[in-house]
Amino acid sequence: MPTPQKAIFNGMGQNQWYVHLSRTEGADLGVIKTALSGLVTDCNAEGINLTLGFGPGLLPELTDDVPEDFQAYTTVESTDGSGRQAKGTQEELLLWLNHDDKDKVWKAQYDARKALEGHMAVARETPTFIYGESLDMTGFKDGTGNPADEDQPAVAVVPDGASGAGGSHIIAQRWVHDLDGWNALSVDQQEKNFGRKKFPEIEKTDQQEAYSHLSHVELRENGNHGNEESGKRNEIARRSTPYAFHDGTVGLYFMAFCKDQAPLRERMRLMYGLDGANNVRDAMTDYSNPASGSFYFAPSEETLAAIIN
Repeated sequence: MPTPQKAIFNGMGQNQWYVHLSRTEGADLGVIKTALSGLVTDCNAEGINLTLGFGPGLLPELTDDVPEDFQAYTTVESTDGSGRQAKGTQEELLLWLNHDDKDKVWKAQYDARKALEGHMAVARETPTFIYGESLDMTGFKDGTGNPADEDQPAVAVVPDGASGAGGSHIIAQRWVHDLDGWNALSVDQQEKNFGRKKFPEIEKTDQQEAYSHLSHVELRENGNHGNEESGKRNEIARRSTPYAFHDGTVGLYFMAFCKDQAPLRERMRLMYGLDGANNVRDAMTDYSNPASGSFYFAPSEETLAAIIN
């Protein structure tokens, strides 16, 4: 079995850095490979967790080991007149670095960007951090819906024998929160919107409202989303962290891994009321929406080594 990139399942450091890049005109793939090789070497030397994700426009130019059904991220927009949308900004390369020491993370990504200069341009970057007990700024604990640690590879990694074996599909989005609007709600309404109690009480609410977040993102057999009696299907491994910009913009940088891309697309369509019972939109989208979104694939360690060496 090919080996997944180890940082996907490692414990996350206190400081994260997400850098999205795309090629410039006349880009040299050889230079890009050399720069990424140097980044891997530097991160290994400093003990930095590094995950490299490649977009659907770049990966096929680097390897034949490409997963099936690997699509570009396109904007998902509600049709209920609200104007709510999950914006698509598909890029070609994702660098995800994390470590307890922010200076080490900054230096590694900076050196990589300088090495890629003239061949890849930074489209966006987001430094993030661990907030309290892995909380989102809304006051809810993130990742409680994840499978147990020992079960996550089976959920997140393409199985042996399939194209892209050992790799993982990634969704990467920067969600922007309206914290003033959210904090104006009663705790009871917040919990109904989410479908779960606020930290430290993290159990689910007694009844899942049709508009609750969990009824849209916990996929159930036979389309019975939100029904605890129906078994879960197509689970994902979430690795999300909050961010805060100097202009006051705050939110959640959402990262999730899955062995197939389709369940990631399905969740987004359900959240924006495009599918599912009565086409009900996720109430959380009244208070948070992605300002960016891309799909990537993190190839196995063996395929990555073949690409950059």
